Amino acid sequence: MDSHLPAMAPHSSLSAWIERYETLLTSALLSGDQGLCGLFISRDTNGDYLLRRCEGRDDAWMVWREQRRIRSLFGRSYVDALATAWIRRSERQGHFVEWLARVPDATDDALALPLAA
Repeated sequence: MDSHLPAMAPHSSLSAWIERYETLLTSALLSGDQGLCGLFISRDTNGDYLLRRCEGRDDAWMVWREQRRIRSLFGRSYVDALATAWIRRSERQGHFVEWLARVPDATDDALALPLAA
């Protein structure tokens, strides 16, 4: 696999690339009359979060439409809020969530605290 993010590929290949070179935290796939949309949240080796969005008529060829780098000082909750806003906006435009997978960020202090008994 090339170390450069592919410009166009199936959703699963884009996800696999991110998993190989970064830490994949969230992956979502939405569908609608105009095709599919994918959303990925990952964390790179510098600790920065990346929010990426791709689109395609079908899953065979998804193309990147947007990428945002969010510095780690803003934290995971800020990136999650941006992702939620994008998903809600897509739903208002007629898409619906096919599936959504989220992995807790082990470096997120709020998630690392033990629950009180």
